[in-house]
Amino acid sequence: MKTTIIARFGMIFSQDDINRITVKDEAEKNLQVTVDVHGMKCSQAKRFINNIINAIRSAFKLVIIHGYNHGTAIKDMLADNFTNTHVIDQYQDPYNKGVTYMVLS
Repeated sequence: MKTTIIARFGMIFSQDDINRITVKDEAEKNLQVTVDVHGMKCSQAKRFINNIINAIRSAFKLVIIHGYNHGTAIKDMLADNFTNTHVIDQYQDPYNKGVTYMVLS
């Protein structure tokens, strides 16, 4: 599954965007995708995250590293203004305010 997802990303994203993404597929139905959106504008991050969600087309956990110390615009956008029908749960890391988790179906 991991190689299929990475191949799909190669058709959608630039190499710079792909370098922001890490895919872990340790066990069947236990897919985790980590994305680093540091330095992006809110609109860029929103489009990037939506493209990742829509490209995978299966259940997975998305870890979004957005940072916290140099502003909270992306964190706030995710909490207040982000919608995608595949998101079934969303929460902040209780120990790191610079990370948001999404559970997708």
